[in-house]
Amino acid sequence: MKQHKFVIADYKRCIGCATCMASCFKSAYERGKLSKSRLTVLRQAYGVMPTQCRQCDDGPCANVCPTGALRFNESCIELHEEICIGCKLCTIACPYGAISSNAELMPSINYATEPKYYLEIESQSGAKNIAIKCDICNGRENGPACVEVCPTSAIIMVDPVSHNHKLGRKIDSEAAESFVDKILAGKNVICAPSTKESQPEGIVINELSATPNEMAKSSQNLGGAL
Repeated sequence: MKQHKFVIADYKRCIGCATCMASCFKSAYERGKLSKSRLTVLRQAYGVMPTQCRQCDDGPCANVCPTGALRFNESCIELHEEICIGCKLCTIACPYGAISSNAELMPSINYATEPKYYLEIESQSGAKNIAIKCDICNGRENGPACVEVCPTSAIIMVDPVSHNHKLGRKIDSEAAESFVDKILAGKNVICAPSTKESQPEGIVINELSATPNEMAKSSQNLGGAL
C-alpha cells in the first residue's frame, strides 16, 4: 500500500482557472522557498487539470539526486533547495514530468544593466538553478494551499495511511472517499471517450456527466439554436 501523502485532482471538476497555481506561488514565497508554482495546469483535448508530484514511495528523483537535495521523508519526498545544484537529473527521472527546473535572481547581479539575464534565466550563468516540485506545502499550518482555494474542490490531498484526507469545501466526504479509494486501488482516473461497450471505468465525483467547459459549450449551442 502507498505510504506517502500526495495531492491529486479530478479532471471532471477542474475548470482550468489556475487559482491553484497562484496559491502555490504565494505559499512558496511565504515559506521562504523559490517563488514558483509547484504545479502546472495541463490543457488537453479531453479536459484540464493540474499535475504535480505524486510523492512516489520509491522516489526515482531521490534515488538519482547526487547531492541528497531530494530525500525520503515519512510522508513525502522532500526537497532541500539550499543544496540543490540544478543538475536536472530529477526532471529526467520523474515518471510524471512533475519536476521542473527554475532559477532565482542573484543579489550580486544588477539585472537592469545586464539585459541578457531577462531571457531564460533558468539557463543563464549567474543564476542559482534549483529543482521545483510539490512538497505538499510542508511547514504550512493548514496543509496544501491549492486544496483550500480550488473553487470546485477538484483537488484533494490523499493520506493513504491515516485516511485523514484534506478536502475542499464544495465536496462531500462520501464522494471524496469513493474517489480516493478508486485511485488507491489503481483504477483508471482519466480515459479518452469510447463506446459504451468498451468504455473503461472512470472516476466521476458527484456523478458529473460532463466537464464544466463541456456544459458551458452545450448551453451556448442550445441558446444559438433558439
